[in-house]
Amino acid sequence: MMESLRSYHEESAANILSFVRQRVDEFTREHQNEVFSGFAFDCNVYEGVELNLCFTTNGHLTDILHYYQTGEYQKYYLSEEGILGLKYNTGDWMYQCFSCMNCIEDHTYSYFRTDEQGKHTYWMELLSQVMVDFLATPEYAAINKSDDFSVLVYDHDEDAEVSEKRLMKISPNPVFILN
Repeated sequence: MMESLRSYHEESAANILSFVRQRVDEFTREHQNEVFSGFAFDCNVYEGVELNLCFTTNGHLTDILHYYQTGEYQKYYLSEEGILGLKYNTGDWMYQCFSCMNCIEDHTYSYFRTDEQGKHTYWMELLSQVMVDFLATPEYAAINKSDDFSVLVYDHDEDAEVSEKRLMKISPNPVFILN
């Protein structure tokens, strides 16, 4: 990694982690009586490297599952694949995008002249490492978590399993394992 890119990487990671810590702390203080079953970085790398923070609860997932199981596409949501797809789709989470940030601060670094796949890989690896670092903070420890709490870091159009594989390469933490 070029020296200027390493500097950008370290600075970006520190800024993003600070943002996540602050916003999660504020959010969980406002929702002290809720127990969360999932936390995610729902990213959109191709739209300015947008980072969306999301939370959900088992109660909400039960309600939304019931809604889908009694609707037009009920057969899909009766299968294990459909249920897990819903569980890990932040678009159906209770608190989708409760806070957002654009991760790009300095457009002059050579990174921005790389190919699209290179950008995607760079940002998803950086954001995954930020999540791993976040798990070691007091703000993460303070989250009221259900027994089946899970964590995701994925680009908006990826499957949740991609998040699991990416995160498990960095750290074999049980919260990265999807059931």
